Amino acid sequence: MDKYNGLLLQVSNQYHIYKGEQETENDWKARIVYSICGMMAYASLWDDAEAPISIVHLKGRIRDTLANYRSMYPEISGKLPYVTEELENEIANQFLNTGVVYHRPNRIVPSMKHEKSFDGILFQRGIALNHISCVSGIGFYAKQDGNTTPDGIKTMFGLKQENLQTVWQSALSTASWNASPAFEYSTEYLRLEPPFSRGYWVNKPDTTGTVSLLRTGVKGSQLYYLYRYVDTTMEISPLPQWQVECYQYRTLACACLSTCGTLPPIEYFEDGALVHICLNYLLPPHELEFLKLYSWPETCTSLPCNFRRKLSSEAFTAIRKILADEGYEMKRGMT
Repeated sequence: MDKYNGLLLQVSNQYHIYKGEQETENDWKARIVYSICGMMAYASLWDDAEAPISIVHLKGRIRDTLANYRSMYPEISGKLPYVTEELENEIANQFLNTGVVYHRPNRIVPSMKHEKSFDGILFQRGIALNHISCVSGIGFYAKQDGNTTPDGIKTMFGLKQENLQTVWQSALSTASWNASPAFEYSTEYLRLEPPFSRGYWVNKPDTTGTVSLLRTGVKGSQLYYLYRYVDTTMEISPLPQWQVECYQYRTLACACLSTCGTLPPIEYFEDGALVHICLNYLLPPHELEFLKLYSWPETCTSLPCNFRRKLSSEAFTAIRKILADEGYEMKRGMT
């Protein structure tokens, strides 16, 4: 950490990127470089250029920053992405998917300033570069007391206001049941019990009468339905496309499993200023992108790394309560 007048240590102290008690120094350095790449990408939005700032320009800044730090700190080269484009896409997508950056025709722009507090953490977006005080992953925050409910954070990042049980009951209350036709294409049914490492879908329906999800059609344009068995007859109720497209179906999948009591908990391990987490079931897109924004990949060498992340203990405390308010269980101790 002493190289270049302690550059990485200065960044660590300035932005509260502290070393975990059991974390190796090289892993810590790699986390700091990951965050620097994110901050330099964010800074590129204000570059003085004759042409509008584009995604290509932002990704180029990430590429140059990573190359520079890889050259400066060769001892962590094996901890950094093998394929530079993976990091470029990872950071750009997180900024776009969480509203840090907006895509306009032929250009990108930073979002308007937006700050919401919860549980001692002020989550920030669109702030000036010199106002960045704390960083977890590539997400910006400050320490500030404020709201005692997470509703403002949920609105800010597009998270579900209702908990999983309410989401599922709402889906059932609006269902319109009809006898199932013979589907023309292959049909998959939501897996209701672990192990989920074998995939989230199976080829056989649940015939116990439990309401669940099915999907049918060509991959990429599948139609989703609620389904249930009444005696030996399958009944279905169509789900609107907006509710299921682009992996949004995972909200209903998590809600269904939560109601069945089979949604795996999110496991975590506290390591001083750092917390490691393991998602045993992928969160819905908005929740996942929010979590990823405020965390580092457990390993950077191959991205994306969606199931295992690590984040500052300060950010984790608030994010844990936000996800718990939605109905996601947190369990200490990782496998």
